Amino acid sequence: MFVSLPSLIRLKRLLSMSAAILITSHSTFLQAATPAERGQWMAAMGGSGLRGFYASGSDLGEMVNRAVSYQTAQRVFTRQQANPATASRPQDMRSRSDTWVVQSDSLIPVAHATERPLFVRALLRSAGRDEAGRVDSRNDRLDLGLIYAPSASSFLSFGFAAEFTQADIFYVTGETSGKAWGPRIDAGLVLGSVWAVGMRADYLEFSGDNEVSVMTGAGPLNITRDVDYQRRYLQLDAIARLDQSILPWLPDASVLSWTSSFRHLHIRNQPTINSLGQPVAEPFGERNRLSVIATGVNLSYPLSKTGRWSVFGEVMLDYELETNMNLPIDDRTAVTLSSGIVRQLARGKRMHLQYDRYQHVRGTRSRNNLSLIATIDF
Repeated sequence: MFVSLPSLIRLKRLLSMSAAILITSHSTFLQAATPAERGQWMAAMGGSGLRGFYASGSDLGEMVNRAVSYQTAQRVFTRQQANPATASRPQDMRSRSDTWVVQSDSLIPVAHATERPLFVRALLRSAGRDEAGRVDSRNDRLDLGLIYAPSASSFLSFGFAAEFTQADIFYVTGETSGKAWGPRIDAGLVLGSVWAVGMRADYLEFSGDNEVSVMTGAGPLNITRDVDYQRRYLQLDAIARLDQSILPWLPDASVLSWTSSFRHLHIRNQPTINSLGQPVAEPFGERNRLSVIATGVNLSYPLSKTGRWSVFGEVMLDYELETNMNLPIDDRTAVTLSSGIVRQLARGKRMHLQYDRYQHVRGTRSRNNLSLIATIDF
């Protein structure tokens, strides 16, 4: 069942209130870190790029969007082969999509027993995807968890995520809706004045329904089925951030970042029978795999001496190391061009607007994305 954004907001408030009550009930046994310790840790996370690493969902979003593109193209291609008049060659298939993201991510300091910072982390994200003539979908996600700082240069995080998805399917008349729940683990370590490393792992169980309408001699026939799968995601990043003290030719207060990343997505589809008693075959079978390596640079530049406004540009190159979703689209190298503007509201509070262009080098797949992201730490 699809859950609207207002419902997600109400759920977030309810869970936040429950967490606050639980924390308050144990506060007599706990001791809070000082504001100076929290500030030192937050400065290290922001300066190293790790704050952006665990706040961002764009890399997972691209992996999921890429899988959806490949699955949709395979379904459309298979349908075309059934009719010689519409049959096409694999190399003629294309995927063109437009997406948007609105996200808010916050850290709220709480008491703890080891005199090191502990935060409640809350993320709320809504995203939409439109692939003309094929799919129009919406995904809302809520993350709640705890982030612990064992030192001023590291963090460990454990939490749970919930996703609510609805998709309207146009290449057949139908729709899919469902929800997913599961744990999320993050960790990061600042290695020095330049380097940092980060890790993210997700595991979600999706349960939903699919209904399509097909024309028969007796009129339209609705066919329904359950949709159940498990989605695993792993990401490992190495981040280097260079300023004018290391690269004297950089403009004042600008930062050049270099990131290398490994990302792996694994989807396991559960066997299902439709309402006609027929087994349903997924486009790429029971297991869908996608592994990607990526590297690129990001340059940020302040627009004023106050630093309240800044702009950035980024170029990333990625290659699909391994996948079983390469028919009919087999275009494994992609370039991502990103640019954006950032407004620093206060210390630990900022908003940025970002545009991304994902372009595969053979031209068989592309995606335009617009994101509005708020990071509000307390």
